[in-house]
Amino acid sequence: MRLQGRRGFTLLETVIAMGVLLIGATGMVGLHMQGLRMEADARRITRATAIAQDLMDQISIWPWGDARLGTATALNDTMLATLGDPAFAFEGSAPPTASFSDESGGLTTGGTTWNGIPLAATQAEGYERYWNVAYVDDSNGNGVPDAARLAVIVRYPAGVGFRRVVLLGTKVNPAEAR
Repeated sequence: MRLQGRRGFTLLETVIAMGVLLIGATGMVGLHMQGLRMEADARRITRATAIAQDLMDQISIWPWGDARLGTATALNDTMLATLGDPAFAFEGSAPPTASFSDESGGLTTGGTTWNGIPLAATQAEGYERYWNVAYVDDSNGNGVPDAARLAVIVRYPAGVGFRRVVLLGTKVNPAEAR
């Protein structure tokens, strides 16, 4: 006796449907994990940017002749060419030695006080901050720097190397301002 108009799924059809659902669910889990990694990376970049902006804000209130800005010497092509770390040197294991750093007490040079984010807070989170200064005589060619070009670089560990955030700015020499 044959049943007329059978309805429903066979066992094989059910197994195939479950396999397709499993592949789709595995893909969704992978997307979720990628989203979590991207969110964590975005959080680290945001924190590094906040630390860099804090340092740039502090530098903007330092007096022109502050020892933490180095000596106002004539512009060196190498200084200007490497100011913003175009060669990604800060993503290597050791940062360039020509940069100023808060690791060696650079933020309190000459007994100055530091009012920004404390060193202990940045180190505890794995962030390192550096700043480069290049003095330039842009407008009048009188040999006295008109401004200092600044680069604040904050790096943090990411995988086997480092990632970095770079902020660029300018500090005008008040004696040369017109």
